[in-house]
Amino acid sequence: MSKTQPPPIHAEWVWWLPVDLLRHLEAFVAVAEARSFTRGADLCGAPQPVVSRRVAALERDLGSTLLHRSSRQVELTDAGRTLLPHAADLVARAGHFRELAAAARAAGLSAGIPSGPDPRALVAARRLAAAAGVTLTFAEQPAAERAALVRRGRLDVALLPCPPDEEETGAELGGGTATDDLRGRRLHLDQLRRSGGDDGRPRALHLSAEDDVPWVRDPVRRAARLAGLLDGQLRVGTPDTEALTCALEYGDAVLCTPAWAAAHRLRWRPLGDVAVRRTYAVAGRAQVPRELVGTVLPALARAAGLVTDPEEPR
Repeated sequence: MSKTQPPPIHAEWVWWLPVDLLRHLEAFVAVAEARSFTRGADLCGAPQPVVSRRVAALERDLGSTLLHRSSRQVELTDAGRTLLPHAADLVARAGHFRELAAAARAAGLSAGIPSGPDPRALVAARRLAAAAGVTLTFAEQPAAERAALVRRGRLDVALLPCPPDEEETGAELGGGTATDDLRGRRLHLDQLRRSGGDDGRPRALHLSAEDDVPWVRDPVRRAARLAGLLDGQLRVGTPDTEALTCALEYGDAVLCTPAWAAAHRLRWRPLGDVAVRRTYAVAGRAQVPRELVGTVLPALARAAGLVTDPEEPR
């Protein structure tokens, strides 16, 4: 690589640039290439005093003079000549990112979410995304399949389970119940030792496949054993429809978010024995700008049953 050739800059780095710094770089590149603050301001589409202030701010931030100013023309300093190719490359890549974002908004985003969302949540999520100029479509898949589809480029973004310290979005998990005989402001697991019906069947606590992860499953399993529950009373990987049916028929409890409980008309309470959360990170293809992912994240959280539409009763 020659001394004058800037090192390669990965496209995904550009979204980390603060907006002010990017504007300062755009002003510097425009003035340097035009050799004039007046013509550079025209290229930037900003008033000349604004462009002058941006270049001066960039020089203060870098601690170097980039341009020699005279009444006739503008010349690059040694530092300016060294940094100009790098600045121009960053500005060009930022422009490419804007084009990608515009194309993604026009074409829409395909998002992988957990199975079984409430249809009303999908409608609310699409409206939220549409308000940000994004056409959002959903694919309901198990977590492992969502991850594989993102890697293959079949999905643009997906919510994938992650440990709580890596959480980008999530919600507290508690017990959803359909019966009135389990009282209290919290659901204590030893309450499930009571029979749920005339047949003497012990109640169960159901965990969905989304919660079959160590940071949820293992603490709940330990708490269940301390509460004296039998092994068969903790059922992991129960499909949502089966879990809801058992809650209605046998008085079982479903480990779920408040939003999921509200959508299925269950009473939700935090667990009294252990605190756990359903937590997700957003995986996406490298071509999808992270700022665009941040725009649709609230919609994804709504579609995944992590939040309740504020217009709907809890």
